[in-house]
Amino acid sequence: MVAMAYRILVADSSPSALKALHLAFQNSHYDLYTSADGNEVMGLLAQVNPDAIVLGLSLPQADGYELALQIRQLEEFEHTPLILLQPAFEDLDEDRLTGLIYDEIVSKPFDSEELAHRIRTLISGTRDPESLPEEPGPARIEAGGTEGVISGAHSAHAPDDALRSQIKEEILEMERELEKRISARVKAELKAWLQFDQPGEREKS
Repeated sequence: MVAMAYRILVADSSPSALKALHLAFQNSHYDLYTSADGNEVMGLLAQVNPDAIVLGLSLPQADGYELALQIRQLEEFEHTPLILLQPAFEDLDEDRLTGLIYDEIVSKPFDSEELAHRIRTLISGTRDPESLPEEPGPARIEAGGTEGVISGAHSAHAPDDALRSQIKEEILEMERELEKRISARVKAELKAWLQFDQPGEREKS
């Protein structure tokens, strides 16, 4: 009897992050089910019954904080490995993290191979090693608007032009955001310096 592949639910707003994990699990005994919309995650969760869950904290509609809380309230997913992805240039909301039960927080950009290794390790810690599947299952699901299942046995062998474009676009967006934040900080420091340089301010100091 051939065992079914392990199932991993990955929800994140970044197409390149989803694709990178897809490539990291190619030709393996793991199937990835992906979504870029927080509203779809709970429905996908019920359909897939994943062995591990990866949630982006900045998902649109329903974010990772909210979804993690909902997932942990379900008895069947109380101990399912859960990894949270922290967006670049965004601080963690410590208040919303309080009380959440998760295994790890990984900052983006991340090393996809290292993250894939952590996911496998977490799954192996909750499953009998002898139950590792011999072949990945071919099953697919239909979920409106989701990217569906990515089976390790049928994945592409190298990043395609679309992935390169997505990565380039996200890097440019990160650079623009960084420039914006640096510019805002420089302006704030300059304003503070100019105010301090006023005669009245110097006398006060």
